[in-house]
Amino acid sequence: MAPLSEPFLLPPAGTRRDDAILPFKLLAADTDDRLSVCEFTLGAWESGPVLHLHEEVDEAFFVVRGRLEAQLGDRRVQAEAGSFLWVPRTTPHTFANAGDTQVHVLALACPGGVEHLFAEQAAHIAETNGRPDPAVMDEIGRRHGARALGPPIRSSAAPATP
Repeated sequence: MAPLSEPFLLPPAGTRRDDAILPFKLLAADTDDRLSVCEFTLGAWESGPVLHLHEEVDEAFFVVRGRLEAQLGDRRVQAEAGSFLWVPRTTPHTFANAGDTQVHVLALACPGGVEHLFAEQAAHIAETNGRPDPAVMDEIGRRHGARALGPPIRSSAAPATP
């Protein structure tokens, strides 16, 4: 077993890795590949990632503030502040902000390492000036055990767009 990192404290805006799509608070390297932790926010009614699944990673999401609508397999759930979502590996999932204020979520991935996927995707997004090629994003995902299955969702409560 590899040694774990030394104990540490991150300030409120601190991150262990800032070259990924999301700011990571705990890396696989800190935990002998057992766990990665990140946090994210979505603006009012903003959609999250494409519908996808992870072949070998379980995920959990704790809603700190706001309301998150998640698709878990074929069902949609509403997760308000204080809610906890468990997404076992191979479960198709995605999410969107289900409110007119920002949603703030703490996300965990077991085993760790998902930060490598997000860093590689962030690099592609930067290389394409914010216009990533969906096929390349999917190829990156597949290399990291994630498969795109469909488009992002929009919250069922979201106002109609013009």
